[in-house]
Amino acid sequence: MRRRELKALGVDIGTTSVKTAILDTENGIIDSSTADTSDLIKRPQPNFAERDIDEIWKRVVSSVRALEHVRSVEAISVDATSGTVVAVDSKGKPLCPAILYADKRSTKEAGEVLERSEIARDYQTFLPVDASLVLPKILWLKRNIQEFGKVSSILHESDFITMKLCGNAKTSPNVAGKSHVDVRSGKYLKDVYEDLDIPLDLMPPLAEIGDVVGFVSKDASIETGLPNGIPVINGVTDATAGDIATGTLEKGQLNATIGTTLVVHAVVDKPLPDRKRRIYYKNFLGSTYIAGGATDAGTLPLDSISSMLRLSLHDLDLAASNVPPGCDGILAQPQWTGTRVPDHNPNVRGFFIGLTAKNCTPGHIFRSLLEGNAAILSEVIGIIEEVTEVTIKEVIICGGGSRSDVQNQIMADMMGLEVLALENVEAAVGSAMLAAWGADRKIDIR
Repeated sequence: MRRRELKALGVDIGTTSVKTAILDTENGIIDSSTADTSDLIKRPQPNFAERDIDEIWKRVVSSVRALEHVRSVEAISVDATSGTVVAVDSKGKPLCPAILYADKRSTKEAGEVLERSEIARDYQTFLPVDASLVLPKILWLKRNIQEFGKVSSILHESDFITMKLCGNAKTSPNVAGKSHVDVRSGKYLKDVYEDLDIPLDLMPPLAEIGDVVGFVSKDASIETGLPNGIPVINGVTDATAGDIATGTLEKGQLNATIGTTLVVHAVVDKPLPDRKRRIYYKNFLGSTYIAGGATDAGTLPLDSISSMLRLSLHDLDLAASNVPPGCDGILAQPQWTGTRVPDHNPNVRGFFIGLTAKNCTPGHIFRSLLEGNAAILSEVIGIIEEVTEVTIKEVIICGGGSRSDVQNQIMADMMGLEVLALENVEAAVGSAMLAAWGADRKIDIR
């Protein structure tokens, strides 16, 4: 039977922008829009990173309303940054700013999670504990916001937007991976919550990826321009949506998203424990899993050097193409806000070593950062292969950093693998694919 044509909307809430894409299952992407959110990130204290979730909703609304074909959308799915959470009251009103994934304020509480919960210590072979996770953030919130007694739910960023669309707050095992959902069972690790005296009912209920979690309400329809009553499909994190958009769906495929952070995801067939606690696992599609890690490498140092030298990334890339491998002795540490993989140390900062009069040029400095990113990616791939016993056969890269031909070639040379750089691949497209699949299961994205 011929599949029916369907138009589905994907909404991607990243670190610096909201992006949308409408997928027509017959004709591909027919519409898209972007709304900047970089101005919303606030750092009121060292190691803090937060933003106003109500303002994020307003940017989502503006981005959706900018779509020419918004009235033709038949399903929607939302992805957002992994590990970003907000506390809301019984009416869904935020009681504090959303705490971003990269926020390090709860480093002390991360240590407390390990002290108080043997289950959390044991589960580190599947999810290493650090301040980027949800439970340390909740412990911090309990101690530092006066209105914690009014908290009804702790929602992930995408859950909050889904709630604004349909009135229901649900999540998926993929989105809630950093909330200690057991990758083996797809359920919350209840004992960890009990050890920490955190009521499990604060967390949104779990539903499968692709399930219908609600329908766009009349109020949301008026606000966004979306048709009233269309299904809202349970989604995934932004990085996982990127995996789907790039076609990283089969065992042995690996996607590296080079954005503000460098996120590495490989598709594997079973979660095997990492005794050295270097990588994490997430539930994926069907009986597959994501193995990988979010590093603190990525485009942050590249953008910073570009700003400092007042040279465009294109000009710096061109200059780097004329620099030999090894950069005449410069080594760069490209993780400027701490490290998560392969070792957790929130106090690490970026540095260069080996500077000389010969190599102190924009091209040398820029290429050394590109080589640093490639070295970290290569190391993570080696760890994934070692732990999972899966041979990586294909590396796909996407994100803003993948536009550097020099970096792509460095990565291919360093890993000894073919690197496929895809143009104009956005997480919003992956969420649109999920929305189409969830609305009509006859549409097979695999």
